[in-house]
Amino acid sequence: MLARPAGYAGATIAALWAARQVGRFYSFTEPLGPELMNVARNLGISILPALVLLLAGPFRMWFDRFAPLYPLMLGAGVLNIYVQDDALAAGLPMIVLVYPFLVIFALLYLLRGRVSEMRG
Repeated sequence: MLARPAGYAGATIAALWAARQVGRFYSFTEPLGPELMNVARNLGISILPALVLLLAGPFRMWFDRFAPLYPLMLGAGVLNIYVQDDALAAGLPMIVLVYPFLVIFALLYLLRGRVSEMRG
């Protein structure tokens, strides 16, 4: 019940952040620089839980309660980037806390679905 709205909210946050990143450094002289690969990696990591929440189907109630953690954690990380003045203070929490959380979150939801299918 909460997984689908959380997936849509997280995907919206990830897409808006990626659009902001592309808009910030885009130039007509070098449009396909290494920064674009950085944005693609960030978007891939941040949208992965949304894909799992939206495409993996209904979840048990225990997992469904934790689905809103995804947009909250991603939103807090993106907000921290815009609030901090120092580049290290802005990027380090994203790399150390938010990205590992997003990957582990997506894997837990994905593996939870496969474990129940193998049992029954």
